[in-house]
Amino acid sequence: MLRLIRSYYLATPAFYLADRLFGLNVRVAFLDQWPAGRTAYYVFAFLLGLVAWRRPAWTVQIGLLESSANVGLLILSVFVWYLGVLEAAGSEFGRLESVAPETLVNFVVAAAIAGASYTIQRTRAER
Repeated sequence: MLRLIRSYYLATPAFYLADRLFGLNVRVAFLDQWPAGRTAYYVFAFLLGLVAWRRPAWTVQIGLLESSANVGLLILSVFVWYLGVLEAAGSEFGRLESVAPETLVNFVVAAAIAGASYTIQRTRAER
């Protein structure tokens, strides 16, 4: 399980290339409106992977903290989208947009990593 979490972060360049080359953004969907921030987040996530690789004991904490932050930012982005829907609904010329499928995939992946990290940390604490 630790190898899966580390691999998730070390595979960040592959996620970045899939995003840039194919428009498949399933890793940092909450930063769609800010491409520079998205690139910075990819770099940050890869650096976390390098830290997890060099310090395996930190892998669980890295996975839990980053994934929790990712899920929190996704929730915030959906809330901002919802406020936009409310504004569009109240406007005469408003256009409603749905949540992108990439956002949902990003949520599921980040929640899975957070869940795995939490489970490992809890198992260690019980020992």
